[in-house]
Amino acid sequence: MTLRSLICLVLIALLSGVVAWPTTAEARRSRSSVSGDPGGHTNRGVKYARKKEYDKAIAEFTKAIEAQPKDPKNYRNRGLSYRLSGQAAKARADYAKAIELNPDASGARVERARLLLRQKKTGAALKELDQVLESNPRDESALRLRAYIYLQQKKWDKAIADYTIAINSIAKVDIEGRTRRGFANRNLKKYDLALEDFTKVIEAQPKDVEAYRRRAYVYRLMGENEKSAADLEKILKLKPDDADAKERLKYVKKMKPAKVKAAPSPKAKASPTPAKR
Repeated sequence: MTLRSLICLVLIALLSGVVAWPTTAEARRSRSSVSGDPGGHTNRGVKYARKKEYDKAIAEFTKAIEAQPKDPKNYRNRGLSYRLSGQAAKARADYAKAIELNPDASGARVERARLLLRQKKTGAALKELDQVLESNPRDESALRLRAYIYLQQKKWDKAIADYTIAINSIAKVDIEGRTRRGFANRNLKKYDLALEDFTKVIEAQPKDVEAYRRRAYVYRLMGENEKSAADLEKILKLKPDDADAKERLKYVKKMKPAKVKAAPSPKAKASPTPAKR
C-alpha cells in the first residue's frame, strides 16, 4: 500500500464518526457521582449520539449544561455532536469551554485536535496533542492521532515511537497500531520489524487478505520471492478472484531468489477499522 493510500484511509477513520462516547457503565458511574446526571440528560444524549441522531443529542446535552453549567463533560459531549453534524464553529466553542473549566481535560483537547486537523491546522493540532501527552504520556487517543500526523509528515521514527507506546498499552494484538507501525518500518527499510508486525496481525486475523498482501510485498523487497509467492497464494485461496494478487504472483514467480528489484506497489485496499476512540 502506498503512503498516499494509507494516509487517506487513516484520515477517514480518525476524522469520521468513530468516537469515544461513555460506555453504559461509565454513564451509570456518572449518574451516581457527586455531580450526577440531573434529569438523565447526559445519558439520553449519549444514546442519541450513538444512533447518530445528533440534533436530539445536542438538545439533551444542552439541557444537561443548563442543569450543571460548570461540568465540562457535557460541553465536550455537545462539542463532539456539533463536530459530527458539521457545525465546526459551535464545536470549537464547546471544546474551549470544556478546557476552560478543566485545563487537564484530555478528551476535549484531543477532540479539538481532530477538528484542527480537519481544518488543516496541523501545527495547532500537534500542540494540543503534545499538551495532552505531557500530562498523560500514555493517552491512547492522543498517541494514535499524533502518530497519524507523523505518518502524514513522513516522520517515520516519531510515528513508530507513538504507535509502540499505544501497542504496549493493550493486552490484545493491536491490529491498527501494528499495521501502521509496520508500514512506517517498511519505509525505513527495517524489513524484519515490518515483518514482525504484519505477522502478528496475520496470527490474530488469519483471514486478513490485506495483511498477507503487505507481508508479501515486504518479502519481495527483501528478495524472499518464495515467501512472497506463498503469501500471494494464500490470498488467492481466501479470495480467488483477486486480480492484484494474480498479477503480482506471476511477477514474483518469474524472478530469481537473488533478485532484489521491487515488484509494483500493491493497489490500495481497505485497512483494518481503527479502534474506537
